[in-house]
Amino acid sequence: MNQNDVTIYGLSDSDVVSAVAKAMEVLSADGAKALDYSADGKGWSDLTGNDNLAALSLWEAVIRLPAEQHLALMWKVLRDNPRMGEATLDDLTCFVAHHITDGNKFGREGLRYWVRHWARRDGSSREAAMLYGQAHVSHQRYYRERVCPCLDGWFVAAKGALESLVAQLYQNFLEAA
Repeated sequence: MNQNDVTIYGLSDSDVVSAVAKAMEVLSADGAKALDYSADGKGWSDLTGNDNLAALSLWEAVIRLPAEQHLALMWKVLRDNPRMGEATLDDLTCFVAHHITDGNKFGREGLRYWVRHWARRDGSSREAAMLYGQAHVSHQRYYRERVCPCLDGWFVAAKGALESLVAQLYQNFLEAA
């Protein structure tokens, strides 16, 4: 865990992402398990009755987020989900394209490549240059100066809005144990 990943509540980005994935799992009526797609499968309890209340309160907070924050958070949660992840990626890419200067500099697919990279950390500027043209340095600057700050800002805002609730849910679980 790097020091930028911790806040006053002591929760990392992955703690918040895992809590949202757990809430999705608990509330899923069709048996689909969001936890299957989360990085490490952390949750705040063992699917007891209290989980439903905790999951519902967290999910209500998630859906009240502004659209761009909601999408940035959900892309982190669903980045490995083959069913829902791609749709979230497409929507988030559209938001980024309209928010940053030169959003379609490398075409919509070029931007989608960097939005995918933001959550998954796959690919490289050299590969992007080969696929979408221009020099790899142009792709590096585009990602570092435009795409990444935009997405980081939205994710940090979402995390900040949820962090106290997630910390409270973890504390309640620790006290009950």
